[in-house]
Amino acid sequence: MSNKNQIRDKFLKTRSFLSKAYKEEVNKIIERKVNHYIQRYNLEKFAIYLSTENEPNTLNVIEANLKKGIEVYVPLIIDENKMEFRKITNLETDLEENKVLNILQPKKTCELLPEGNYINTMFIPLVAFDKQLNRLGMGKGFYDRWINENNYSGYKIGLSASSQLSNEHIDAEEFDVRLDNVITEKEIYVPFIEEEQEFDYDVTYSVFNDETIVG
Repeated sequence: MSNKNQIRDKFLKTRSFLSKAYKEEVNKIIERKVNHYIQRYNLEKFAIYLSTENEPNTLNVIEANLKKGIEVYVPLIIDENKMEFRKITNLETDLEENKVLNILQPKKTCELLPEGNYINTMFIPLVAFDKQLNRLGMGKGFYDRWINENNYSGYKIGLSASSQLSNEHIDAEEFDVRLDNVITEKEIYVPFIEEEQEFDYDVTYSVFNDETIVG
């Protein structure tokens, strides 16, 4: 049996117990890192989620980049099986509340993302992730389905508090999409790959500035 539900339940509880002060500090650091990423790679357009209470806050990131003229696409849930991305230009006028899901969404009048690979970077929410960057969301499969159906080949970057890292491997299925990076307040994770063989390395010494260095 898959361990996904068990891990999801565990980390949903973990996330709900995080203090307000901790979440605010995490948000500030992740926000700074995401903005640095966007600037460093000269992104002219990207997709990003609209954060809920227990997710790393994205609204400041969206607002800052809209002011720079960067194209921002956010998810709109059509029904229980379908999600699409719509372009927003103003957080105050382009969003409305989905009262069924209790989330913010773009209005249906907002411009539709032309095609999946029109963007090359997507910032994705998560409940938990493991060292191989397998991702657990809320269990609806919206992102996995959209990425597979649209043959999206760009970067998939999770945003998460470091407390959501699972030391237990997540039982990913063929349909599940692995992330390229996860940005947390502590570090940026890349997939950990198990070596097929273990190598024994001789310890060698060299002298540098009169200090012995193990290499």
